[in-house]
Amino acid sequence: MGTYSPRSPSKHPKSIRKGTLLPGKAPNRASLSTKPAPLLPRKRSFPWQQLWMVGGAIAIVLSAGASTAGIAWLSYRLIVNPQAEQWANRWIPGWQVPSLAEEKAKTLQEIRAELRRQGRVSGELLLLGKNQSWMDGKTTVTDVLLPVIQTQPNCYSNCDRIVELRIYQTALDSPKTVTAEEKYDLVHQLPVAGLEESFAIAPLVDATSSNQGSSRMLPLNQLSQYEGTVPKQGVWLNLSGSRVRGDEAIAYGQILFYYPKHRHLSAKLSWTSPTAEVPVWKEVTGGNTPELIVNHTLGMEPQFEIYQVKPQRFVHSPVQLEQIALSAAAVEHSHYESALLLARSRLWSTSLVWLKALKARSPQLWTATAQAQMDLIQWHAQATSTQAESSWASPSQQVLANLLDGRWERATTVFESSVAASQETLSVLKSDLGRLENRVKAALRVNPGNLDTKAWGALLIAAQQSPNNAIAWLQKRPKTSPQDIIQIRALIQRLDPNFSDFQPSQSLPEPTPNAEVPGVDGAPTPSAPP
Repeated sequence: MGTYSPRSPSKHPKSIRKGTLLPGKAPNRASLSTKPAPLLPRKRSFPWQQLWMVGGAIAIVLSAGASTAGIAWLSYRLIVNPQAEQWANRWIPGWQVPSLAEEKAKTLQEIRAELRRQGRVSGELLLLGKNQSWMDGKTTVTDVLLPVIQTQPNCYSNCDRIVELRIYQTALDSPKTVTAEEKYDLVHQLPVAGLEESFAIAPLVDATSSNQGSSRMLPLNQLSQYEGTVPKQGVWLNLSGSRVRGDEAIAYGQILFYYPKHRHLSAKLSWTSPTAEVPVWKEVTGGNTPELIVNHTLGMEPQFEIYQVKPQRFVHSPVQLEQIALSAAAVEHSHYESALLLARSRLWSTSLVWLKALKARSPQLWTATAQAQMDLIQWHAQATSTQAESSWASPSQQVLANLLDGRWERATTVFESSVAASQETLSVLKSDLGRLENRVKAALRVNPGNLDTKAWGALLIAAQQSPNNAIAWLQKRPKTSPQDIIQIRALIQRLDPNFSDFQPSQSLPEPTPNAEVPGVDGAPTPSAPP
């Protein structure tokens, strides 16, 4: 019929569309279209080998991730409890320290015999309490500490020193019979070097002295464990020594901390005390954890270092000792800063009065750090207050005790009590190396109008320089009336060796106006006492 039917693919229509070629026919240039025929998308087949490659890559990534996670988990386990994975020693050579991996359990007799062969001896065994075995992490054993002692050659006194501290645990394979000797596993070692002489004698040495001590190591030969009022976490020990310097005996040492969970022993603090007292644990800040107190008191000048137990990010020894410091004010307030100025100048009782008044007036300002600083100041104030209220053999000591506590008026009363008291005080003022001067400066900065404080500033200058310089300095002080100058003149006259209570008072010569006077000085602060 001449009609194209899709059911007859073998036949071709008489009318052919442009651009279509018949099989076996040459193309007719006139009949070709310049526009190419559209390309239809071709359906691709996915080869099986490509699928295997993609699956293999995914498997490798998953395996690497699992391996990384497993290694991380194992690393954590070995760090937290190095002995929990005993099988790791077979697969990770050198993981365990040689003393733990290779040294077999020994009896105390065997340990001592080995030390003797090394030219050393063992000290007294110190029990540290019950713990979990390093072998399986669950069996209850006993931790003990063994000091290793060595005698110094060519030595004539104080020759034995502790050179090492060892932590042992009772071994799991230790004999169970009563007659058999118990065996011990070595689980930790701490070398001990001693303390430098310059550090030990520092509180006794003046900064200008040429004899500041050497760098030679002083021996540590006494070991004791703190009991009673101590922090609950771990075991605290004191490793100490002593030295005689002239007529003065000093004590020095290190505070050690043993953490049973990881069988780790470390030094937390080096200390020295010119009173030859070992540090003590006492509750100072009123918390559940006591503080460590190191006594640096020298003569009539109380000085204590107080340390708090604070956490630190170290899994084997998670605590540290942090000193309560007065270098920075814990509260941003002018009265608080003035109180710290007084404390740094060792006017402890006066500083405490300021702090108590500020806390009562503004309790919302108080923080734990502010309370710690206040407790440190109160600890010192108790010492200076007790000292000022004590009975002394001489009036000059009574005057000095009151001046050190900032009791200016009471010191003036004792000074005026007799000619002997005045003359004895003259020698105290002349020999002052700055501790009284610093106190006068601080007191006048926070309260420039206090007459008794100004009187002692003038007396200090008169004793060390001249009465004329004292009056010149006094005339430049703010809030000083002519009547104040008259009263202080009378006090200065008592420093004269020829002074008598029965002689008429003499007038001091007038100083040169606006004379520059060295000595006690300090710009007053605008704040007033609370």
